[in-house]
Amino acid sequence: MFEKWIEEHREQIIENTQGVLRINSVGGPASAPNEPFGPGCAEALDYVLNLGQEMGFTVKNVDGYAGHIEFGEGEEYIAVLGHLDVVPVGTGWTYPPFGAEIHNGKIYARGAIDDKGPTMAALHALHAVKESGVKLSKKIRVILGVDEESNWRCMDYYFEKEPKPIGGFTPDADFPLIYAEKGILCFDVKKARSTSDAATVLVREVTGGNRINMVPDHCAVVLDVKGELDLVAAKIKELAESYNIQLEMEQGDDTIKLHVAGVSVHAAAPHHGVNAIVQAARILAELDTAEQALWQFISEVDTDGDRLGIKMVCAATGPLTNNMGLVHIDEKGVKLAFNVRFPVDQTDDGLLAIMQEKLGPEGYSVEKNEHANMAPLYVPKDSEIVTKLLKVYEEETGEQAEPLTIGGGTYARAIPNAVAFGALFPGQEELAHQRDENWAVDDLIRCTKIYAKAIYELAR
Repeated sequence: MFEKWIEEHREQIIENTQGVLRINSVGGPASAPNEPFGPGCAEALDYVLNLGQEMGFTVKNVDGYAGHIEFGEGEEYIAVLGHLDVVPVGTGWTYPPFGAEIHNGKIYARGAIDDKGPTMAALHALHAVKESGVKLSKKIRVILGVDEESNWRCMDYYFEKEPKPIGGFTPDADFPLIYAEKGILCFDVKKARSTSDAATVLVREVTGGNRINMVPDHCAVVLDVKGELDLVAAKIKELAESYNIQLEMEQGDDTIKLHVAGVSVHAAAPHHGVNAIVQAARILAELDTAEQALWQFISEVDTDGDRLGIKMVCAATGPLTNNMGLVHIDEKGVKLAFNVRFPVDQTDDGLLAIMQEKLGPEGYSVEKNEHANMAPLYVPKDSEIVTKLLKVYEEETGEQAEPLTIGGGTYARAIPNAVAFGALFPGQEELAHQRDENWAVDDLIRCTKIYAKAIYELAR
């Protein structure tokens, strides 16, 4: 019903998607009235709302916190929730992270798959539905957030001003469909520093990471060295080669600066990355410092939570995952920021109690930080939203489908009767929060067709 229109407008869909991908919408502090998350997020929101207005939709900017593009009539509405903010780009990109260049049929950009690209697929899907002239019994809103990668203040504010929908989906995960999402717990592990004049090496400062929900791809260490600087430098080089750790080293008169590299991936699957903070600590643990136990502890932090005492698995959502995303260590103390994705049968307070019991005797405190924590999401497999969207997926792809669970946290948690629906197809590599994030042009068009059918089925 909608495929012909989508194919006829293929080039426009691609160009519009490239347009929003070229905007650097990494969230930041408020920059002006109606720019609560910085100028880039405001620019991205304005860009997409202007597109919606050009398409003939009703649009609304809710004080820069979020916005929507609406079609149809009636009190009840179905929502498609996407986000336009992105995580920092990190390092090591092959193509410009905000260039939106197409190479080998793929658009390369931060946000290509998470979540600007899929959000644009949903918008153009709504356009296809509108232009088809089909009759709907409910309104449809494409709701646009700009703080999803941080604290979800966008959705909190939006739903203080606007009524919630009766259901919907977010194009921000995997096909065929996500019916359960792990809980998300963000917390700090802190400890006072201890030094010794007898140690050859004093670790003056350690900083690393981009965001708490990214595996850190860099860690910087400043060392004060007493004695033979060249011997310490040689030891560091030997350890790096032994552990296959990528680093750069700068030597001063009595200092050494280390720049340790890792591989950034989404915190929901930290085992696929290389944590630069852990790598740096592996080297520090074998130098003559006064805080061997501290560096040993950091070097032992794992992705399943075992070192923190919270390794666990549940039948519905699988194992807990753990990401140490940020570190700040100076002469005042140690602060390690963690992002844990936990099974649906656990609570954040329960996990905090377990960790405090485990780490307290070692001198650490464990406490929630300013980042958003989220309870798990579970939507029954036999619910109307799940059965309808699975039917759409099966009809559009010809593939039998079983709903999935994930460790990621999506906007499906923000409204009732909602799930994550795409945009990553089965077997495709997860590139969210990674360098060289990209999305195939053919998948952009394919998703637009699937979302058009989904919107129609939910609102017909």
